[in-house]
Amino acid sequence: MTTVLWLFGPSGVGKSTVGWLVYRTLDRAAYVDTDQLGLCYPESADDPENHRVKSSALGALWPEFEDAPLVVSGGLDTTATARRYTDRLPGADVTLCRLRVNRAELRTRFLGRGWLTDQVDLVLAEADELDRADFGDFTVDTDGRAPAEVAADVRARWID
Repeated sequence: MTTVLWLFGPSGVGKSTVGWLVYRTLDRAAYVDTDQLGLCYPESADDPENHRVKSSALGALWPEFEDAPLVVSGGLDTTATARRYTDRLPGADVTLCRLRVNRAELRTRFLGRGWLTDQVDLVLAEADELDRADFGDFTVDTDGRAPAEVAADVRARWID
């Protein structure tokens, strides 16, 4: 059975960075960032986050990951959205890890990117909604922590 670690959280929380670092510690593993799978524009009005495209692409790639750990970074906002993806991963043992950061640090990280700065309030609202929804197998706080430290914590809670 293929084990899958899915890192999710708001934009700017560190999903891609932490996911890549966890992947680099594994033998014979794979890494996928769903943002890369969904670079198809314009989005459909009924699927503004391109989850249909991303989940289809992940499903198409799935047979290539057989018997190797897979690390995925990508936004999930509800258990229904998570199921949209995990239903395309037959036989997978999926662990959902939510990354969280306090609002002030999230604002600083997001604005520090220097692009899409007008969307910072949407990102903060997404973080608040994830706090209310509180789904996933475990949550790791990233406040004031180096990415390598967060990655080690995530890995330890996932497979060590």
